[in-house]
Amino acid sequence: MKKLKIEDAIGKPLANDMTQIIPGKVKGPAFKRGHTLREEDIPLLRDMGKAHVYVLDPDKGYIHEDEAAIALADAYGGDEFKRVGPSEGRINLKAGFFGLLKINLSLLETVNRSGDIICSTVHQHTVCEEGMTVAATRIIPVAMDELEFQHVLDEINSGGPLLRLLPFTRTRVGVAVTGEEVHSGRIPDSSMKILGPKVAALGGEIVSHATCPDDAEVIGETLSTMIREKGCDVVITTGGLSVDPDDVTLEGMETSGAEIVSYGSPILPGAMFACAYLDGVPILGVPAAVFYFKATVLDIFLPRAMADDPITRADVVALGHGGLCLNCQVCTYPVCPFGKGA
Repeated sequence: MKKLKIEDAIGKPLANDMTQIIPGKVKGPAFKRGHTLREEDIPLLRDMGKAHVYVLDPDKGYIHEDEAAIALADAYGGDEFKRVGPSEGRINLKAGFFGLLKINLSLLETVNRSGDIICSTVHQHTVCEEGMTVAATRIIPVAMDELEFQHVLDEINSGGPLLRLLPFTRTRVGVAVTGEEVHSGRIPDSSMKILGPKVAALGGEIVSHATCPDDAEVIGETLSTMIREKGCDVVITTGGLSVDPDDVTLEGMETSGAEIVSYGSPILPGAMFACAYLDGVPILGVPAAVFYFKATVLDIFLPRAMADDPITRADVVALGHGGLCLNCQVCTYPVCPFGKGA
């Protein structure tokens, strides 16, 4: 590309989109890349504060911002994302369907450490509606050295994908409510009222529901039946996870044959969260906080369970950063910091 005074660039094609900004009114390209500059364009360019422009140069050895953005977007992910752009050197990636976003965070850091390339994303594990913008990318200069660009692109291709979108395939949910007070009818069971909408919001259905006394054998048998006989591919237990002597839900999980992945979490509300797997089916043990707060540990891990995204102890531990709910007077979850730190 060549940098020319605007008067000397008349008759030549612009090398990049020229952005016009009118505070509170306009921000967008006044001239698109490839536009042949005309004498009548000069006053507007001066209003935009431009005295020089870049024009296209036939010499090789560089990649233009638009071609770079397209190549980057194609390398980041597969057909589950729609590409929009480029415009002003930027291209957006949008969710092609309703799903859970997974980001290779170390690769994202590699991209953004490269110097001339940036990629911005929404948070890891965001539940994405179809058409939602999940990432945007561009190069910082109007063009960059082809060899340098190809080096970064090779790193992305070898370490990728950078982005994945997981559909919610585990839609048959079982709910096991533990506690003698509920099982005996002394207090009403509100689990379906609380959990039903959360499951339905992810495209699922509660297909099995049971109340259990504080008996590890009964709890274990209930969990096993839900998974092995009733076809539940996610199970939620509520209550019975504190340190009280009657709280035996964790023991019930073990009795079922499930492998305990994690018990106790640095997440509030949700310190007594438990996660286990039985025959590959996730069991989410949530404390009674789920009945009192709009957003809890369940809202963080239920989307992952229903998207068949394995949950590890390391995942739970990492959420100490961002795991404190502020209990805002008006809850805006998931558009808030809760559960977004890991």
